[in-house]
Amino acid sequence: MEQLNLARNNFYDTIPEIVCELSDLKNLSLSSNYFTQVGPKCRTLIKRKILDVGMNCILDLANQRTPWECAKFFLRKQSCPNYKSFFYVPCGKFPHRIKPNQEGLDGQASPPVSYGALNPDRIRNL
Repeated sequence: MEQLNLARNNFYDTIPEIVCELSDLKNLSLSSNYFTQVGPKCRTLIKRKILDVGMNCILDLANQRTPWECAKFFLRKQSCPNYKSFFYVPCGKFPHRIKPNQEGLDGQASPPVSYGALNPDRIRNL
C-alpha cells in the first residue's frame, strides 16, 4: 500500500504504530482527526513528510487543533453507535477479544476485524 487517506474520521487516542509500519507507504494522511499521541515509527514518517497529522490534538507538534476544539471533542462521550460494529471496527482497549456468548452475530461465525488488513505481514503475503 502506497497511499492511505484516513483524514476526517474522528479517530482519537494514540496513532497505532502498526499503520506506520507499512513498508511501501509514500503518503499517509491522518489529518483532521483527534489523535493525541504519536509513537517513534510514526514520528519518523512525519519527519520524512510521508505522514500528515495536521489538525489533530498532539500537543508537541505544529499545525494542530486549538486546545478548545480538542477539549470540546473529548468532553463528549466517545462510543460506537452500534455494539455489533465491535466485530468490524475496534472500539475498545482489546478490539480483537471476543467475549464469551458473543461468538458471532446472529449465530453466525464472527467476520474478520477490519484492522487486521493493516498487519504488515499480511500485506506482504498478498
